[in-house]
Amino acid sequence: MPDHRPPDPKVEQPQDGVVPPRPEPPAKDSGPEVVHHPARFLRDRLPTGAAHAIGALLLLIPAIWAAGYLFPPINHDVAALMDVVHRWLDGETLYVDIIDVNLPLVFVLYAIPEVLARLFAFTGLDATTWLTLCLYAAIIGSFLACRSLTHKVPSLAHPLTEALVPPTLLFLFVVLPNENFGQREHVMFVLTAPYLLHAAGRAEGRAAAIGSVPAWAIALAAGLGLAQKPHFLTIPLAVEAYLLLHRGWRRTITDVVPWLIGAVIVAHAALMVFGTPAYVSSVLPIIWESYTHLGEVTWQGVLFGPVLGPCLLALAAFGLLAIFLARTVAARVIVAYGLGAALAAALQAKGWPYHVLPALSATILLAAVTISQMIDRYLPIDREAHRVPVVGISATFLILFYFQAALFTPPFQKQRQFEDSITGVLLHIVEQNAPNKRILVFSPGIYPYYPLVNYGGIRMTMRFQTMWVLQGIYADCEEYPVLYNAPEDMSDAERFVFDSVSDDFERQQPDLVIVDRVAGMPRCQGRVFDYLEYFMRNPKFARAFERYTHFMDVDRYTIYKRR
Repeated sequence: MPDHRPPDPKVEQPQDGVVPPRPEPPAKDSGPEVVHHPARFLRDRLPTGAAHAIGALLLLIPAIWAAGYLFPPINHDVAALMDVVHRWLDGETLYVDIIDVNLPLVFVLYAIPEVLARLFAFTGLDATTWLTLCLYAAIIGSFLACRSLTHKVPSLAHPLTEALVPPTLLFLFVVLPNENFGQREHVMFVLTAPYLLHAAGRAEGRAAAIGSVPAWAIALAAGLGLAQKPHFLTIPLAVEAYLLLHRGWRRTITDVVPWLIGAVIVAHAALMVFGTPAYVSSVLPIIWESYTHLGEVTWQGVLFGPVLGPCLLALAAFGLLAIFLARTVAARVIVAYGLGAALAAALQAKGWPYHVLPALSATILLAAVTISQMIDRYLPIDREAHRVPVVGISATFLILFYFQAALFTPPFQKQRQFEDSITGVLLHIVEQNAPNKRILVFSPGIYPYYPLVNYGGIRMTMRFQTMWVLQGIYADCEEYPVLYNAPEDMSDAERFVFDSVSDDFERQQPDLVIVDRVAGMPRCQGRVFDYLEYFMRNPKFARAFERYTHFMDVDRYTIYKRR
């Protein structure tokens, strides 16, 4: 229950949601008072140059780390998105000639590096390199905005917090994603990090001090990030719900930020309905019938799984410390963001690691804010007199994060092993044996064909990138009395795949057909699903395949070559 007693004029009152440190009671019979001699005070100070050097090092390490992303391979899902964009800009119709489950805004965003590669072809940089450069630009812009906000949001404007939060964000932007660098969840967190810190300023009544133009830019960037997936909308709903409870509906309804985010989402919905109607009429029914069945876990399994479960426990622990000890509004906003991100991961019900990336990032950021705020509150640090603890604690905190990241996922392992990886081996085979650079791949997964397609300038000769539709349809053997459905018994989605793949194969005549012997489906009737056997039942496919002969077996893949 709120306390309505008048404030005691003898007690220093909190300002803008920040509770000042409580004075220590005098010690009883503690002996002579300890006097901190000025000479010792000066000896404990860290020279300005050393403090700046350590701060620069905390910026230099992620900068060097980021350079590693310029080397192949890029993330396989990102590579698949880039291939869709490449074909789209080459004149193929999105969701008609190329079938993908992602919303159109995703391809608009990932089209930026492809457009830059074509405009600046004289540089010799391909689209994958431009993608990495675009991500660098987004990270730098987000980092500068967040660093500025730490000085303007009252509950963040403290010595240790100001020193610790920016390098922590660089760690989250650059190092934590590792092999998931460039994934949609990674892009979303980079674009919404300023929105997260700005929300703390809005909760503390400091939106006017931040400015209207920056607020518009922050909101529009967040809207673009959040509109990539419908699941992401749980994040602004959680954050804005907290702001509504904290400051009331009058200030909330006049706040421009949530309305701008909503406007971006509505504009994206209009683009989907009127700009790419095939997504609504063709792709959504396939998603409902097949894609929702992919994945080995339920939303409960994701929520309490080995990654998100501990993440939620840490979020709860740091949240309790933030609420009852640090008592900062910024930490509470981060808790709301983290809960929304965790719910978004659970609703996707796939259990894929990159889905948890935003929730994990919010938890680590909350840890940095909570620890620094408690130290600032209970062990007050003067900005000038005590550079040693500020810089030392920041460096120690970040070293621990880098150490944990290196243990959990060896940095750039795929880059170091790319030439000898299955992607590198298949890329060499395709480049030597596909003169027209056309291949057809039957596999349930994206990897290793992407980024093979991107680096080799290869064309996939079907409108699907993988066999995900069949994988979803045949996910449960118990529902089917036979191994393969007869054409007349197929659903609309399955019949579309059965016919369109055969039509594309007959028309485009790929140089190589690569078949994954691991179909990604359960055994049925004591047999495994065979992609060639399945499609050979189509007369068009069978007739076209007569011109192919077995070429070689590599790892789990069988390769057929056109005569």
